[in-house]
Amino acid sequence: MKSENLAGSSLYRRKIIFFCILGGAILLGIAAFFFRDSLVQGVEFLGRLQEQKDRFRDWINSFGIWGPLVFIGVQVGQVVFSPIPGELTGFLGGYIYGVWVATFYSTVGLTLGSYLAFAIGRWLGRPFVEKLVSRTVLDKFDFLVSSQGAVFAFIFFSIPGFPKDYMCYLLGLSPLSTRSFLFVAAVGRIPGTIVLGLQGANLYNERYGLFFALMVGIIIVGVVVGFYKETIREWLRGKAEKSGPGQP
Repeated sequence: MKSENLAGSSLYRRKIIFFCILGGAILLGIAAFFFRDSLVQGVEFLGRLQEQKDRFRDWINSFGIWGPLVFIGVQVGQVVFSPIPGELTGFLGGYIYGVWVATFYSTVGLTLGSYLAFAIGRWLGRPFVEKLVSRTVLDKFDFLVSSQGAVFAFIFFSIPGFPKDYMCYLLGLSPLSTRSFLFVAAVGRIPGTIVLGLQGANLYNERYGLFFALMVGIIIVGVVVGFYKETIREWLRGKAEKSGPGQP
C-alpha cells in the first residue's frame, strides 16, 4: 500500500513537471510569435557582435588603464541620466571583461551613480524630483519617502523590473541614511549584475547552451515578476505603512 502511494506520488510529480515544462514552452512560443521582430533584431545584433567581438574588446582595451574608468563612467551615467538601458551595459561588461571583473566594475559604477542620484534628490528636494520622475512612478513608490526601512528599498533593488534608477532620486527624499542607502544600492544590484555579466561572458566564449539557458531563465523570471509585480509592491507598501515613518 505504501509503495503504491509512493508510486502514485512520483507519477503525480512527473506530471506536474511535464505540464510546467509544456506550459513554459507554450508561453515562450507565444512570446516569440508576438515579439518576433524584436527577436530577429536581437539575433542579428548578436550575430554582428560575434563577428566583431575581438575588435570590440580591443577598442575598449585601447584606452589602456582608462578603459575600466570609461566603462565605470558609462555605468554611472546610465543611472543618473539613463541614456542607455542598464541591462545592455551590464551585458557588454561581461562580454568585454568576463563575469567577475565586469561585476566588480559594474558594481562600482552603479553604486556611484546611485549615490549621485540619491544625493541630487536630497540636495534639490521634492520639486526637482517631481519634474524628473513620472507621476506614475511617484504614485506607486512615494511611500518609500516616508519610510526609513532599508529592508523595503533592498527588496525593490533585488527584484528585476522595478525602476531602480528613479528610486534612487526618491530615496533621497526619505529619512534613509546615506550608509544604509549605499549598502542597498551596492548589494541589492549584485545578483542581476552577475547574471548580465554571465550572459555577456557566455556569448563571447561561444557557450551558446549556457547563454540561451540563462536567457530562458531570465524570460521566465521576468514573466513571473511582471505578473506579481503589483502584488509585491502593494504588500511592501502595506508593510511600510504599518511600520510607521522612521521605523526600520
